[in-house]
Amino acid sequence: MKVSYILLSFISLFMVYYIKNSGLLYGFAYYIIPIFVSLSTLIFFNKYLRKKSYHFLSEKYEIISLVLAGIIPSFIMGFVTGFGLNILTITVTQFITNALYFLSFYALIELLRYNITNYVRNSNLYHIILIALLMTFFEIPLSKFIEFHPPFILEFISLLSVSIVYTIIASRYSFLHLLIIRLSTVFMLKLFPILPDMQWYISIQITLLSSIIQLTVLYLIFNFPGMSRTFTRISIFNKTLRTKRSKTLKKLGKILMIVMILLISFSLLLGYRFLVISSGSMVPTIKIGDLVVVRESDNIQEGDIVAFVLKDNIVIHRVIKIDNDVSGNVYYTKGDALSRIDPWRLSKKNILGKAVFIVTYAGFPLVYMMRFFGDYITSVIATITFILALNIVYIAKELVQYI
Repeated sequence: MKVSYILLSFISLFMVYYIKNSGLLYGFAYYIIPIFVSLSTLIFFNKYLRKKSYHFLSEKYEIISLVLAGIIPSFIMGFVTGFGLNILTITVTQFITNALYFLSFYALIELLRYNITNYVRNSNLYHIILIALLMTFFEIPLSKFIEFHPPFILEFISLLSVSIVYTIIASRYSFLHLLIIRLSTVFMLKLFPILPDMQWYISIQITLLSSIIQLTVLYLIFNFPGMSRTFTRISIFNKTLRTKRSKTLKKLGKILMIVMILLISFSLLLGYRFLVISSGSMVPTIKIGDLVVVRESDNIQEGDIVAFVLKDNIVIHRVIKIDNDVSGNVYYTKGDALSRIDPWRLSKKNILGKAVFIVTYAGFPLVYMMRFFGDYITSVIATITFILALNIVYIAKELVQYI
């Protein structure tokens, strides 16, 4: 692979990215010029890339499996969130223009990815992540980098996970395989007439889940002799440096994580909730950063610490008085650190449950995330995103040895 090929594909992609984000073009010129640059570059590489497209028919089932793994989770989620009309396909002209625009742009991205991965021999995990990171920057509008809202980090992580998947594919397959897998997925997720109507935070989790499924499919392909051709194993780390102690610690870490997930899952089914305290209204009983376990209960008495919903927020205060009226019990609450009774009157439907256990400072990581991301929901989504992203990196690390 010549360095000049990498430079040419990089310059072409950078040119298209600049045109897309500069605001200099409008109307059909905004679409036509990037399409022209992308297709011209692909035509230039046509002869070279055809020589490297081999074993296509023998690996068609692998391609189909990877495409399905990338799109099925989104459409399954559509049955939960609903489907909507894709505005990019309202008219025939719009559909054709957007199809050429998106497909040629993503083809150019994959061309640069393929040229770089083929130039870097004996790729390890760090090479894969660095290449994936570079390609991710070209997929995000420049305006998002300039404005930079905290949730953008989660979107960036989800796109990076997709990029890691395609970088591994580029390292293992021909450009034709890579192109078909990527463009088929782009078409189904961006250009299909009917698409799942998902909120941004659901879309991010589904993207991460799709990446994990695709990496799992690759792992099965690489390990199943009937589906993979001969390849040389390249170790990421020197196996002699992996002591028995480190292996034991890793196994214990995985076991503890599985146990925690199971405990949390069963506890939710049994009516338990885990809440992190982000204010000091209950000091010294409950401090900022404490993790409070709350259980549903019909037996709320004076002196109990309860969690309740108030204008879409969850508050944890102590019940200091209970009255009865025609509609049922009325609960009055107060924070231990506050001098006045809370101004609201609570009914049974407002109360989520009463505190049964407090883990001191266990929720501090989430408190810091709440301060960064701005709200509880986004912080929880960020936590899930980071956990899924770590799983993606772990699977990618296992896969690199088969490239």
